[in-house]
This record gives sequence, C-alpha cells and structure tokens, in this order.
Amino acid sequence: MKKLFFVLTFLVWSFREITFAAAADVCLEYKIDPEIEFLTSYGELVYDRSYNRRQLTELGEKFGIVEHGLFASGLATIGVTSHVSVSAASRRNDNGSFCVIPTKVSIFVGYQNPTIYLSGDLRPGSCEYNLVLRHEQTHQQINVTALEYFLPKLKQASEALISNISPRQVNRQEDIEPAIKELSEIYLARIEPLVNFLKSELGKEQGKLDSHENYDFEGNLCRYYNATH
Repeated sequence: MKKLFFVLTFLVWSFREITFAAAADVCLEYKIDPEIEFLTSYGELVYDRSYNRRQLTELGEKFGIVEHGLFASGLATIGVTSHVSVSAASRRNDNGSFCVIPTKVSIFVGYQNPTIYLSGDLRPGSCEYNLVLRHEQTHQQINVTALEYFLPKLKQASEALISNISPRQVNRQEDIEPAIKELSEIYLARIEPLVNFLKSELGKEQGKLDSHENYDFEGNLCRYYNATH
C-alpha cells in the first residue's frame, strides 16, 4: 500500500487544476468549505453452512475467487460500497438564476454482507473444519485491517477534493434538486478512484493467502495431524 500516498497526492492536485480553470463561475463568491461527514461500516459478519463443497465451488467460480479445477470447502465474501449525499443552500442572483452551494457532504465507504461460507460436508471440530474456518477468518481480518489502514488517508484526500468543488449555477428554481444530485455524482466520481484502489489492494492481499504454496502448506498440516492422532 506504499503507492497510496502518491496516488492521493496526484488526484488532489489534478482536481485542483480543474477547479482553478473554472474560476470565472458567477457563483464563486458564495463558495464555502462544506462540512464533511465521513461514515463507514465493517458490516455484520455472517456464517453460512448451508452449501456443500460442490455448491461452494460453483459459488466461488461465480464470484471469481475459485480457479477452475479447484474445489472450495470454504469461502469468504464481502462487498465494498461507497455513496455520497449532499446538503445545499441556494442563493438567487440579480439575473434570476440561482447558485446551489454545498453546505454538507456525507461520504460512506465501507463493507456490506461480509460472509464466511463453510461446507456442510466438514465435520465441526475436525482438523479440516478448524483449518478452513481459520483460513476464511483470516480473509475477513485482512478486509478489516485494510479498511482501518485506508480510511484515514481516504478521508484526508476526500476533504481536499471536496473543498475545491465550486457552487453550481442553475437558471430555474426547479433545477436546484437536479443540481444537488449532480454535485453528489461529482463527489462520488472523485472518490471512486480511491475506492477502486482499495479494492485492488484487497485483491492483492487476499491473493497471497490463496496462493498454491499456502494451500499446500495448510493441506500438509491436517495430513500430519491426522496421521499422528
């Protein structure tokens, strides 16, 4: 994740240049730094033992986390989600147009539906069951650790990006709500590259745990345990 600082810095300065280029906007005199509310959630972890190994393998292939030809006795899945909502004030100009001024921006970046699937074919308490359980719990712990690391940097970058967005000018009062929606979409588009970076880093870290070398190591643990007990 060392590239994160450079990615955030590049994005912030790129958007500043775009903002300065639009400095002729008649609504710039009303520009303020909106209050920023940053929200997150790790989701509520759920355990599911309703699938057998064949069904879990099919599910894993559907999610793209099980290679063709391999079998899954467990899976760990999670959704990364983000959304933005904007509160705004409006000012009427002398020419009858309106300035839509963002006053508060609520940003959510977090997880939804974290789930650990354990094959119903596994016998609780067996070495294989405990090994698969620990493996999938480690996947979810990676998700938690990555979000804890990423959030402060994402919050800092988001504040810089949002503070440089100017009020929007609209011609009619009925255009105010669509302008607020447009502002929400602009904010979301600005944080989307950061969220995609989080997803990319998650994939890399999860891939280390799911390497063939680690699978071989874990498989040997139970073979040794079963042979000696």
